[in-house]
Order: sequence, then structure tokens, then C-alpha cells
Amino acid sequence: MMLQKEIASAPTETVDLLNQQAWELRVSNSARAFELSKEALDLAEGMAYTKGKAEAARTYGFCHIRLSEHGKAAFYLEEALQLFQELGDVKGQSDVLEYRGIICRSQGDYAASLDYLYRSLEIREQAAYQDGISLTHYHLGITYRYIGNYNTALDHLLKSLEIAREINFWVSESYALNSIGVIYFENDDFDMALEYFLQSLAIRRAHGDKWGEAGCLDNLGNAYVKLDKYEEALLYCKQSQVITERIGDKKGYGNTLFHLGNIYLKLKDYQKALDSWRESQSVRVEINDKKGQAEILCCLSELYCQPDFAEVDASRAISFLEAALLLGKETQAKDVLSKIHYRSYEVLKQLNAYDQALNHLEEHLALEKEVHNEAIQRKIVNLEIYHRVEQAKKETEIFRLRNIELSGLNQAIKEQKEKLELQRDALVKALTELNATQEQLIQREKLASLGELTAGIAHEIQNPLNFMNNFSEVSAELLTEMEEVVGAGRVEELLPLVKDLTQNLQKIREHGTRADSIVKNMLQHSRKSTGQKERIAINSLAEEYLRLAYHGFRAKDKSFNVVLVADLDRDLKEVEVVPQDLGRVLLNLFSNAFYAVQQRQKQEDDDYQPQVSLITRQLADAVEIKVKDNGPGIPAGVRSKIFQPFFTTKPTGMGTGLGLSLSYDIVRKGHGGSLDVNTEEGEFTEFIIRIPIKAGSTVLGGLKRSNT
Repeated sequence: MMLQKEIASAPTETVDLLNQQAWELRVSNSARAFELSKEALDLAEGMAYTKGKAEAARTYGFCHIRLSEHGKAAFYLEEALQLFQELGDVKGQSDVLEYRGIICRSQGDYAASLDYLYRSLEIREQAAYQDGISLTHYHLGITYRYIGNYNTALDHLLKSLEIAREINFWVSESYALNSIGVIYFENDDFDMALEYFLQSLAIRRAHGDKWGEAGCLDNLGNAYVKLDKYEEALLYCKQSQVITERIGDKKGYGNTLFHLGNIYLKLKDYQKALDSWRESQSVRVEINDKKGQAEILCCLSELYCQPDFAEVDASRAISFLEAALLLGKETQAKDVLSKIHYRSYEVLKQLNAYDQALNHLEEHLALEKEVHNEAIQRKIVNLEIYHRVEQAKKETEIFRLRNIELSGLNQAIKEQKEKLELQRDALVKALTELNATQEQLIQREKLASLGELTAGIAHEIQNPLNFMNNFSEVSAELLTEMEEVVGAGRVEELLPLVKDLTQNLQKIREHGTRADSIVKNMLQHSRKSTGQKERIAINSLAEEYLRLAYHGFRAKDKSFNVVLVADLDRDLKEVEVVPQDLGRVLLNLFSNAFYAVQQRQKQEDDDYQPQVSLITRQLADAVEIKVKDNGPGIPAGVRSKIFQPFFTTKPTGMGTGLGLSLSYDIVRKGHGGSLDVNTEEGEFTEFIIRIPIKAGSTVLGGLKRSNT
């Protein structure tokens, strides 16, 4: 009795606060949102607070979806819908319709899912409810993906992503990125899938969305399985397993265990596969995920047919499939039923039970046809048409009203049009000037690179020229002496002089060849790259550019000295590269390193010893080049920007900000490699280039260039 009085006296503000907190946490911390919404629901019911009860039931229903308790979710959502209708709260109604669409999709009723989602979208567009519009497009994309209509799915997901980024709504942005990754995954473009999964993962981690983080990690694991990278797959799936267990996401935990079992099957670690599937099965039984249970039974049948499995038993496999078939029929999950029938066909065929096998094959084909039958597709198309017609009607009415309102403003529109045309012309001119400026900056960067190279070459070419001059002078003296010997008739002294002259000419030839090589390298660097790749020795190329960059830097500052360290792997394999382009990259990295140690030297005492290192290593699938300096390092606040065009930490006039950007594109796009940075402020900076040994393959790096 006392409790009822306390509840009745609780202010509505308390319920509103609980509902607000639950709504904000529904994605990032569903367990806490579950508790808060239940508390709000109890309080609101005790005080007959309709608004509070509606909002609490909505969030409480969503949390039950997260727990895969779809029956309870539907109950609370239906209650919320009726209350929102009484209140005239269209946003609340649209939320409930969205969640009903999710439930129908989970139960395999895709036409009903689309119906709910289009109704939700219609309400949200009328109310200009941007968060909701973005979420509805996301869920439409998911449902179309389940149907197999990837083009329409991608359209909705990209629309969701566009709106989310416009309004800075991280929930939809991360959802859409993850689901676009799934579409690439299901269309066998696993590298692109990884890119989108990683983008989604970064957003979810930044906002503490542990449910979403676990889902992304699980997806990354599945992608690496398809790339036959099982160690990476295990790493990501195990991370997902730890998170889902910690936050109580039973459905996610069961899914991750299921996928771990699939990985262990690929690795032929049959005992671990069996243990993972059994644990996943117990979780799925607990949450009454009968479709998931059927999937595991189907996998167990595959395990018991493995010839090198200690407990191989085809009859046991059949019993698993029979149990899976019962669950599949109970849930009416046609996609799973289709897989079960096909698996039964394969096992029975191995047992020479051809009649039974044929029956299962016929069932499989019938289900495949049913999943994609014309009636369902027609219903889906009709829903789309209805939605578009309704939209067209609304837009027509809006335009009619606007035309009436604007009929007296023609002159103002004309003036505005003229202003817009002037602005457009100004923008076109500004854009043209901007493009020209960008091109000039790129050329300036290339000329700066060429200037540094030329200064180094001037020093390099001076040595052979000095030798050639010296030997030429000595040779001239020998010829004079030979004339005197011949004139005096001392023939016996002629032969030693001829030998000395021959040696001098040979030395002149050697140093002339060296000078010729240096000039050719300069011309190769300065001319426009053809993009033609050549198989070259990386050590020679890197050493050459280290030397040229050093002498080029010293040409600008004679007092500059640095310890050069070359730690080269002499077993380095030759790789196919564009020498001019890779040379530009190395020259830029070496020049940056020299600049960095010079700046630190100006700030340090006499004990500081500048050092720049060139390190090469042979990796399993790539050649690695490291350029390391013991300069001041890169501040944490700018590390993510260093590969962006026009970003520079140098003073105005000393850098275009294009060196690292162009280098990044040359390595990544031109060579399929990676360019990463490792740095510690106040200690060192190390740029790491990896070039794939196999032409046409790709090396995955760490730090990506920001797209902002």
C-alpha cells in the first residue's frame, strides 16, 4: 500500500527523465536502457501518466528486440502504438512502426516488414523527422538485402548514410556503413567490406556502442574467413565473444560462437568447432532462437561427414538434419529450410539413398522458387509504387499551394535568378582559379623535389668530374713526355708511358660512365612518369636517393651534418615499381627526415646527434622500406592529418603540404602498397613503406588517410 502511494506521488518529471535516459542509451547500452524503461513504465502506470507510459513501452519493447524476445517486444510495442495514437504523437507512432518492421524481418515476413517500414517513412517525412528518416532508410536497406535485392538495398543505405552525415547522427551512420559492408561481403568483395566494417567500428567505439562494436568485430572475422586469413578471423571473433558475454548480448554471443565454430571447421580443429557450436546451441535454446538452432544442427551434420573427423558418422548427420528440419518447419524460415534440404540431399547421395536424396533436392528447389516467387515480389513492388504515388500526391499538392503563394512574386524571383547567375559565374571563376592554383601547387611540389634532387646531383657529379679533370691533366703531361721520348729516339721508354696513358683513359671512362648514370637518373626523375613498372633492386634505388637527398639538403645548409645509417637486407627480392615515382616518395621522406633533425638540433644542446636511418626488410608477401629520424616526432593532434592534401607543419612558404599526400597516392594507388607512420613525440618518426612482391596484389596498412 505504501509503495503504491510512493508511485502515485512520483512526479511526471522523474518518468520523463528516466525515459530520456533510456532512449539515449537504447543503442549504446541496451541493458541499462532496459532497466530504466522498465522503471519508467512501472511509475507511469502507477500515476496513469499516458505520455510517460507510451515512451517507456516503446523503449522497453525495443530492448526486448535486442534480447530476441520478439513476442514480448510486440506486446509492449502494440501498447505503445495505441497510446501514441491517443496522444497524436506521430513521431512515437513512426518509431513503433519501425520496430514492428524489424520484428517481421527477424521472423522472415519481408513483405510485412516493408509495409511497416514504408508507413514509418511516410509519417517521418511528413514530420521532417530526420533522425527517423535516416533510420527507416537503413532498415529498408536491411530488408531489401535479406530479399536479395542489393541494388535497392544499397540505394536506401546510401540515402541513410547521406542524411546521417548531414545531421551528424552517428547511430545511422555507423549502422549504414556496417550494412554496406555486409552487401559487399555477400557479393564477394571482401576488401571493400573490410573498409566499411572498419569505418563503422571506429564510430561505434568512439560512442561506446558495445553492441555495435561486437557486431562489427564479428563481421570483420567473417570477412577474414572468406580471405582465408583464419588467425585474423579468430582474433576478431574472440574479441566479439568477450564483449557480447560481458554486456549480456545473448543473441550476439550465440552468433559469435557459431561463427567461431565455422572457423575451427575450416582449420580442421573439429573438437573446438564442436565445443563452440554446442555452447552456441545452448544459448540459442535459452533465447528460443529456433532458426539459429536449425543452422547449428545443419553445421553439425557437415562436421559428422568429415572423413578425418574422429567421430565421423553419416547416420548421426542425418539425425541432426531431421531435427533441424523440424525446427525449420516450426519457424517457417524458408532460407534455412532450403539449406537443410540441400544438405540432406548431399548426405543421402553419399549414402546412395538416391530416392530420398532426390526428394530433398526437389524440396530445396521448390523453396528457392518460393523465396523468390513472383507473388511476393509483386507485393513488394506494389508497396514501393504505393509509397511513391503517395509521395507524388503530397508533392503535387505542395507545389500547387506554393504556386498560388508565389504567383505575385515573379519579379522578385527574376531578380533573385539574376543574382544567382552572377553568384554562379563568380563561383565558376573561383573554381577555375582554385583548380589552377592546385595544379600550380602540385607543380611547385614537383619542382621543389627536382630542386632538392638537382642540388644533390650537383654534389654527386662533381666527384667524377674532378677525377676526369685530374686524369686528363696527367694524360696531357704523359703525351708531352711521349713526344720528347719519341723525338730523342728512346723507344724503350715509350711502353711504360703508353701503359700509364691507357690506365688514365680507363679511369676517365669509368668516371664518365658514373657521371652519365647520375645524369640519366636525374632525367628519369624529372621527366613525366609513364607509369611503366620495372623490376628493380630496392636497396640500390633507396641508397641512391638517400645520398642525393643528403647532398641536396647540405647544398642549402653547409653546416648541416647527420649520421646516416643504412641497415639493408641483402636478401631483398626485386619488385616491380615505377622507379621515378618511388624515387619521388623516397626523396620526400628523406628530405622531411633531414628537416626534422635539423629543427630538433636548433632546439637541443650540443649533446644531440642527428641521425637518419634507411632500413629494408624482406617480409613474407612484401618488401619493407623504413625511413627513420630521431627528430622531434609528430604531435598527436596532427597525426591523422599528415597524409591530407595541403596539410603541412612547416612555416608558411616552406612547404606545399602535398609531399606526403602525393607519396601516399603513389604507394597505395600506384603500387598497391601501404605508407604508414610510427612516431613518438620528442623521440623519433618512422615512415614505413610496404610494396607487394606479387604484382597486382595489395598490402593492407595501418593508418588510413582521412576522407574529411
